Amino acid sequence: MLTGLAFLGFVTLAIRIKTIYGNLPAHPLIIHVPVVLIPLSVLGALAVVARPRWQQQLGVLLCLCAIVAMSSIFLAMQAGAALEGALHLQGQTAAIISDHSKWAHYLAFTFVAFTAILILTFSAHRISGGNPTGLGIADSVLGPQATYLALRVLLVVLALLSAFIVFKVGDLGAKAVWEGRLQAAQAFGP
Repeated sequence: MLTGLAFLGFVTLAIRIKTIYGNLPAHPLIIHVPVVLIPLSVLGALAVVARPRWQQQLGVLLCLCAIVAMSSIFLAMQAGAALEGALHLQGQTAAIISDHSKWAHYLAFTFVAFTAILILTFSAHRISGGNPTGLGIADSVLGPQATYLALRVLLVVLALLSAFIVFKVGDLGAKAVWEGRLQAAQAFGP
């Protein structure tokens, strides 16, 4: 079920929201969803790796949080592309926005991998704990403790990488906003 929802989350790749009520650009509003949910997903993943028994209580909720965060990254990227096209930026601000966009793509790939490994880790925890799915191939691949351990290690790596990249994307976005404000202030003089 979680895997199906994760694949359904890719539907948001086709959604392009340019503005919200009153012609406000959508990007600065939408980014609040991944800015909150990505760190929450990362911290949750690190918590369940440190305390595997929490996986029973938090696993489904954590996976759903990551799926929504993943989908919101796609929405934010589409809205950001629309905003970038509407602004016709040049100079230093355009260069920063280009880097911001590049790192957002890295974040999307990394967080998709994080979400997939999170779902697999949750499944491996259940299967190795004596709750098989009934799907022979899934049970045989995810059942061994070695697989569960490898998934937990990979989850930690992807969690830390996602945390770094989301910080980098946000930092570049903030620099672009402030660079644009400084350029506008200089254009009007003292």
